[in-house]
Amino acid sequence: MQIRKLTDGRRFHMGAGDTRNVYGPHNGAKHLTFNYAKFPPGVAFTQHTHERSEDLIFVLEGGGVIRLDDMELPIEPGDVILVSEGEFHGTVAGSNGLTCVSVQAPPDIKLYDGSKSKPQEKRP
Repeated sequence: MQIRKLTDGRRFHMGAGDTRNVYGPHNGAKHLTFNYAKFPPGVAFTQHTHERSEDLIFVLEGGGVIRLDDMELPIEPGDVILVSEGEFHGTVAGSNGLTCVSVQAPPDIKLYDGSKSKPQEKRP
């Protein structure tokens, strides 16, 4: 067993916010990842896809929108978002910023090595 603080996670780049991988294959979690993200107002978490992973995103504070392909859906504290594999998604923080946590299974290592940090084209 391990216990870590949200802010103890290893930083990774997906937009200009504070994004951290708290648990993943690098520190003992073999089948999932757990992430923490805090974004100032107007800042986006880069849109991307996971070919073989699902995401659960839980909004803790603030709000904004989640982008799914070309749609923008409002999100607020208490929302739990399921993103299926292959869905082109990302978030944009609202006027009060956005703080959330996410769980991804199985891990998509490309999220953490910088491969997905630049804006991607959605797939047809």
